[in-house]
Amino acid sequence: MTEPEHPRDVRTDLVPLDTTSGLLTRITAELGTQLSLVSLNGTRRTVHTDHADQNAPTLVAVAHGSRDPRALRTVTTLLERVSELRPGISVRLGHIELNEPLLPAALASLGTGRAILVPLLLSRGYHVKHDLPEAAATAPRLHTRTAAPLGPHPLLV
Repeated sequence: MTEPEHPRDVRTDLVPLDTTSGLLTRITAELGTQLSLVSLNGTRRTVHTDHADQNAPTLVAVAHGSRDPRALRTVTTLLERVSELRPGISVRLGHIELNEPLLPAALASLGTGRAILVPLLLSRGYHVKHDLPEAAATAPRLHTRTAAPLGPHPLLV
């Protein structure tokens, strides 16, 4: 088998799901595919722009954080892919714990405007119900909304 020309050309159906890395690789591919098809308001995307949309909210991917360095590399790769697919949208990263930047600091760096917190978490548990709203409250000049977590999703089950 030849090497893919670009990382997105990797056949994700061949990636094992028995590791966190394999699972996140599959999720990254699925999210990338879905993001490339829709606009922020949920309609089918028709225009591709290469410049930042000043009215678009900033997407803040919220990762748990991990002592395993592979987790940070995986999340960083995901954000790079999202930025590649949606170049007009500012994408940032905030962690709940263990890695920098922590979510409150990431939100504070945005100042004012709008942000959508995108929990890269596998369920709607304590972090989504308590930690994310608490962090958002630390940035009162920033209007935030929180997207649904990744799971439970059939790919995760």
